[in-house]
Amino acid sequence: MSLANKYRPKNFDTLIGQEHITGILKAKIKSDKGGHSNYLLFGPRWTGKTSSARILAKAMNCLQLQDGNPCNECANCQTINEGKTLDYVEIDAASHTGVDNIREEILDKVAYPPTMLKKKIYVIDEVHMLSKWAFNALLKTIEEPKDTMAFILATTEVHKVPDTIVSRCQVFNFRKVPDSEMVSRLEDICKSENLAYDPAALGIIAKISEGCVRDAVKYIDQVSILGEVNEAHVTKFLGVASESGIKDFLGHIKNKDREQLFAAITTLVQQGVDLQNFAKQVLMYLDAHLFEDMDFLIYVSHAFTEILNNLRYYPYPAIAYKVVLHKYTGETAAVTVSAPVAAPVAPVVTPAPAAAPVTPPVSAPIASGNNDNTSLWEQVLSRIDRESLQKSLKDHSTVSKIEENTVFVTVINKFTQAALEKQENKAYIEWLLSQLLGKQTFIHVQFQNKDDFFWEGLI
Repeated sequence: MSLANKYRPKNFDTLIGQEHITGILKAKIKSDKGGHSNYLLFGPRWTGKTSSARILAKAMNCLQLQDGNPCNECANCQTINEGKTLDYVEIDAASHTGVDNIREEILDKVAYPPTMLKKKIYVIDEVHMLSKWAFNALLKTIEEPKDTMAFILATTEVHKVPDTIVSRCQVFNFRKVPDSEMVSRLEDICKSENLAYDPAALGIIAKISEGCVRDAVKYIDQVSILGEVNEAHVTKFLGVASESGIKDFLGHIKNKDREQLFAAITTLVQQGVDLQNFAKQVLMYLDAHLFEDMDFLIYVSHAFTEILNNLRYYPYPAIAYKVVLHKYTGETAAVTVSAPVAAPVAPVVTPAPAAAPVTPPVSAPIASGNNDNTSLWEQVLSRIDRESLQKSLKDHSTVSKIEENTVFVTVINKFTQAALEKQENKAYIEWLLSQLLGKQTFIHVQFQNKDDFFWEGLI
């Protein structure tokens, strides 16, 4: 038996990372108040939705509940665990999309009471894949369920489920499991299986699994074939890089050591590291360590974003790396990590000569998209003497409005937001704006989703 199946959660307490859901479900089971018999579980793949559905089904039928958890020992729990009852039905909507499938599997049978369990349970996985007609056929049954039946729907794409279905269910949003909880779970599995392990290797597995428990446990299963679960085996078997390898790689970029950098790319290829996954690993590392060296790491983030965008055009991924990094480590590609410009202590407004009057204060808000705002921001960008900051702001920020002595800057990139909110950068931009507007000026940074930003620009 695979480790993923062997260590599949059997009760709510062994389901990690979803305490905001399991607490509610346990309280509902303990209260036994009835109410809704329809549940909709949605969230990223392999975060415990189907396992939760099975646990919930056992809890609703358990003969010896233990603080809201199924006992997994009574006849009803054992029957569901072993799949020996027709009162518990799991349907994969990916292969049962049509109205005929729903009619055959559900509608023709719901009229009959359960034969073995207290409640007849239907679990429909990937429910968003049902056809429009299948949803319509299911709607009436879900709208008026009998006390002796319950529906548990699971999906990774809740936006594809009709509102008429969603409104008739209790909805629970599953989240990706945090790395710390994932590592703790993997340690427990390694100890139970008597596997030697390196905590750093478990950390790598937690990161590359991106919050998906089944993926992480599957990787442990694969790597354990080589013996100890350590960084060397994880790198070799899963085609990923160690954190120390990522640090060395970034060091070559910072030092503009092109020879060592290209040699490192060749080494990654020889080690079997997936270069697309490596780019994602680097970006995750940058996100986790951004404030350690913000200017440089933001600069590098642009390079690796460009690499990811270019990989699909190169049949040999190493070339995509070398083309982009050659540009970013060239003589003209300055990676400035100089001391930030501090905000002046003295008043920053310098009186302008009579021949060039100071720009009058702006007292009324200027509508988003106004040419005056655009021109002002372009002037600010042109005066920034730090290339990394200038490049970060150029395509991902704009002035949305000005109110008295506050300039509202909208950003559409989280890296840009972090850069602009850093104290020394913020003080520097405020100083430039104060010079341009002729009065002490402050900025207010606000993030906006990229799609919403461009959509507003079209209205």
